[in-house]
Amino acid sequence: MYAITKEEIQDLIGEKDIIGNYFQIELLDFSENFAECAMPLTDKHKNPLGIAHGGAIFSLADLCFEAACHACGRFCVNSQSSLSFLNKGIGDKLFARADLLKNGSKMVVYQITITDREKTVVAQGQITGYCLGGVEELISKNKHMQDHG
Repeated sequence: MYAITKEEIQDLIGEKDIIGNYFQIELLDFSENFAECAMPLTDKHKNPLGIAHGGAIFSLADLCFEAACHACGRFCVNSQSSLSFLNKGIGDKLFARADLLKNGSKMVVYQITITDREKTVVAQGQITGYCLGGVEELISKNKHMQDHG
């Protein structure tokens, strides 16, 4: 299995991903069974009520799922997701954790939890992903595109 680095995962969910870059998603920690990410809460992340926008929260969940897939050496796309919004997203930062529940030959399932700094659960759910290949293929493709413009 390809031993991916924190910098490579951050590049894939941040610099190379337009939504991750826009929302400033940051990889905090990972292993082959989980990933943890964070997202600041600035005006661009909030709805007219001044709380975290559901789309920003979902983007954090989706990109944490992506980071977790990369951490276990896979390149997967979200094929089904269910996220329940349980509490207001407030404060200056939200945190996401994606825990691997199932690692099949073509499908993965992750439990996703979004919290604030006080550990209040803001949203929780599951994301099922369809795996398209190994993360090393994605890194190689991105490097080739970067080298050949």
